[in-house]
Amino acid sequence: MTTAKPSDSTVVTVLEGHMKSTTTTYRRTRRTALGALGALAITFFATGQSAAGAPVQGSFAAGQGSAFADTMKIDPRAGNLSIGIDFGKAAADHQNSAAQAISQAMDLGTIGTSAAAYGCDGSAPALPQDQQPQPLIADTRTPNQPQQAEQDETFAPGFHKSVNVSTDPSAKAVTTTAPFGIATVVSVGGGTATSTSGVADDVRKATATTDISGITLPGGVVLRDLHWEAAFGSDGSPVGTFSIGSASIAGTPTPTNNPSETINQVNAALTLFGLHLTAPTARVDEHNNMIFVDSMTLSVVPNPTRDSITGQAIKGIQPVREPLFDALLKAKCTLNTEITVFDIVVGSATGAGSFNMLFGGVQAGSGEIAANPFKLGFVGAGTAGGVSSGAPAIPGTSGSSVTPAPAPIAAATPASGNTQTLPQVPAAFKGARGGALAGVGLGGLAMLAAMAEGDRRKMRRAQREIPFTD
Repeated sequence: MTTAKPSDSTVVTVLEGHMKSTTTTYRRTRRTALGALGALAITFFATGQSAAGAPVQGSFAAGQGSAFADTMKIDPRAGNLSIGIDFGKAAADHQNSAAQAISQAMDLGTIGTSAAAYGCDGSAPALPQDQQPQPLIADTRTPNQPQQAEQDETFAPGFHKSVNVSTDPSAKAVTTTAPFGIATVVSVGGGTATSTSGVADDVRKATATTDISGITLPGGVVLRDLHWEAAFGSDGSPVGTFSIGSASIAGTPTPTNNPSETINQVNAALTLFGLHLTAPTARVDEHNNMIFVDSMTLSVVPNPTRDSITGQAIKGIQPVREPLFDALLKAKCTLNTEITVFDIVVGSATGAGSFNMLFGGVQAGSGEIAANPFKLGFVGAGTAGGVSSGAPAIPGTSGSSVTPAPAPIAAATPASGNTQTLPQVPAAFKGARGGALAGVGLGGLAMLAAMAEGDRRKMRRAQREIPFTD
């Protein structure tokens, strides 16, 4: 049996029909593709409008803010190794409707970390982490926990912690410390560190203050009622201040209208004892929208009389120190922490390192939250957030007070250092799953599926219509 070969006219007719069918198919494909793209475009623009146009806290953007206040820190160092202990810390933060307050009476720093570690012989930690001084925290994102709380610090009698937060938003932390002293070096009165951050009456503001009742130093130096304050708000320029209520040297009153000059006079009396006070300064970080008022630092500085005495003492101890400590470590290897602390303390006071005590110190910052840089649409897309003009730049200071002059500043970002930051929190607005946008998206997917199915059917039809011959 033989197969009839189609004539040229038949082949031409079939090909023409196929070309006509293919042209029609592509026309349908183009129309379906345009419809799908249109549906996706509607989703794209609508999503952009929804994300950019979400209301935030009514007519006023709560933005973000952070504040931190410190009372005192003892910081002996040997080389770059520090075993600093912090007393009286208070931190407050807010972002949109979220707020957090942290009050910590004591922070043992690296000593606490070392004491919480298992011993070299596998023995239990000398001071487990859960037995060390703990911060008191209130956070609006954990509503099952108290939003307002007070607590005495059991680790240090006379220390007290207090926190309070709300979704206004507002956060407040207060930490009080008891009097403290190091024999023959310094005596410090009670202190209070207070930090706040939040929104009230359409004003975004963060404040931090530290108050110390008094400091007594060798040479009859007495400084009373020391006050640090930093404030950064949306209602004006930031302000940072440091003041001394009264001062006396060897019983003689000293003027305090210019704290820097007061501290210069105090240093003249402290030189004989190998001590030096560094006056606080106020400064603004324009990049991060933060204002700082630094700590007043008491440092041990070189002193010929003292160093000659301690030098002879260390020289006499050194021949027996190494074999003694080696014997102690062999008997009980867990004594390595105590030996390290001893070496740092001795070295810090004998010229091998440094010994500092930091009093006070505050910082505060506030600003709008920058717009989302990953814009999903063009409708309602905002510009980068930032503080309106009138934000600060800092000019020269007079020692006791800083009132910066206005200048534009970029949007605030979380500060580094001791501040507690909050993760990004979405703006507060009502929404729902599904709705019109879900229908548009599903419609676009259905069109794409229809286009793919149409092309598949046309390809199958074309395969049947075109004859194949050997």
